Amino acid sequence: METTELRYALRRSQKPSREWTDEERDAVVEAVFEGMSEGKTLSETVADYNITEGTMRRWITKDEGLFWEYLAARALMAQSLAEEALRVARGTTNVSASSDRLKIDALQWAATKMNPREFGDKQLIQQEGKQTVEIRVVEEEPVLKALSSSSPKLVAGG
Repeated sequence: METTELRYALRRSQKPSREWTDEERDAVVEAVFEGMSEGKTLSETVADYNITEGTMRRWITKDEGLFWEYLAARALMAQSLAEEALRVARGTTNVSASSDRLKIDALQWAATKMNPREFGDKQLIQQEGKQTVEIRVVEEEPVLKALSSSSPKLVAGG
């Protein structure tokens, strides 16, 4: 057995496994998504239920419905983080300005990553309507013919 496989097997054997019923799992997922929509991180919310972030992510990726709910929770989390950045900015004093700036930058960065459509720096401009493109084909004289008429020495080789 390879070293990494052995380590993985040992970690799994030491970890108590728990079988979750569908109702329990759904309740935990709902509570975690609720915490996320209030601005808590995934690790902060799963800690209350004695599960790991990896377990939660596996549950999310196995169920397409949960995946879409997770994306919605992240969008709400981005809203919460943006509001928190505003609260920090409004409460800033001359003494706390530099530390508050760091907090605001981190909150803005996280909001941008969680919901780039709403908080990203790039603006998407959509235009609807008709556009007409006119293409004109212009035939030019061959290069050799043009050169011979303007410079006979080049064509004749001399």
